[in-house]
Amino acid sequence: MNTGTDVKPIKLVIVEDQKEVREGLRYLLGLDQRIQVVKTFERAEELLAFLPGLSLPDMILMDIGLPGLSGIEATRAIRKSYPDMRVLILTVFEDEEKLLASIRAGANGYILKNTKPEILLEQVLSAAADGSPLSPQLARRLFDDIRRRDDSENHEDYGLTPREKEIVRDVVDGLTSPEIATKHNIAASTAKKHILHIYQKLGVGTKAEFVRKAIRENLA
Repeated sequence: MNTGTDVKPIKLVIVEDQKEVREGLRYLLGLDQRIQVVKTFERAEELLAFLPGLSLPDMILMDIGLPGLSGIEATRAIRKSYPDMRVLILTVFEDEEKLLASIRAGANGYILKNTKPEILLEQVLSAAADGSPLSPQLARRLFDDIRRRDDSENHEDYGLTPREKEIVRDVVDGLTSPEIATKHNIAASTAKKHILHIYQKLGVGTKAEFVRKAIRENLA
């Protein structure tokens, strides 16, 4: 797969304890010239030990169920030391509790291991473009679960307009600004303006904060 040589490839690190899965991901993602798999690790502790000496990657694909330090714990540690680094959680299970814990830890997306290869690639690229990949099934299950828990609570709506609420849901579902513009038949600049206004209303400064607040406060 080749989309040109004028764009720097995404530098990706993979943390996965199962060798066959780890090597499969390295091979699959390495086929696309937009991605450079710079290193793989079996355990999160190995990654954390190596990070200060690495030319920092753009993104980490992190298994959630690692031996020793879990993917969620490692994500929390990474985000504390490297707040701009993007972390995608990789898991076998559609587990709402772990999904929410991952988001609270600062994960930028949550990908199932049984995702089709072409979709997995799209999700990695989406995350690099400031998206937050999350399968629609997981997103809806997560929202349904939060709604069940929070039915008795009243959350502030921050003065969001109906269109802004739609865009909040789009952002949480992982859509980028151009994709949101196409979906709603608006200009890309208008989509970006909507997103900026939403950031200001919610009082957030990063995509991870945006997603966490939207999910926690049932805004979509």
